[in-house]
Amino acid sequence: MTPMQPFAPADTVAAQGDKNYLFDALIASIHQHPLQWRLMVTIGQPGDPTNDATLPWSDTREQVDVGALTLDQIQSDYNGPCRDINFDPLVLPEGMAPSDDPLLSARSAVYSQSFTRRAGEKELPSAVTPSEVRK
Repeated sequence: MTPMQPFAPADTVAAQGDKNYLFDALIASIHQHPLQWRLMVTIGQPGDPTNDATLPWSDTREQVDVGALTLDQIQSDYNGPCRDINFDPLVLPEGMAPSDDPLLSARSAVYSQSFTRRAGEKELPSAVTPSEVRK
């Protein structure tokens, strides 16, 4: 993902004593204008390592722009559709297969455990209130 908006360093004054300053800044930014990223896919070549995420591919590999992600609104999770979702990198659509990277299996197991633990916790109020959505 490549950001389309220019980089702006974090406000270090706001960071002091406010553990949610990045979250709050994200909400404020989305209220001002949509945030966008380009999804860039790097085309692998025979011999490129696929079983070790620490080994970079050559920066000369072809990159294809396959679309954009746009965040143009926020939503409270009070009634949002994202509360009971578990991301699993091994659940793939038909026609796609995982690489031989062992991290995928490890992430799948850890994310499953994390989801199970979160599901058993007392549900806390949403960090985004319905009034913030309407701002």
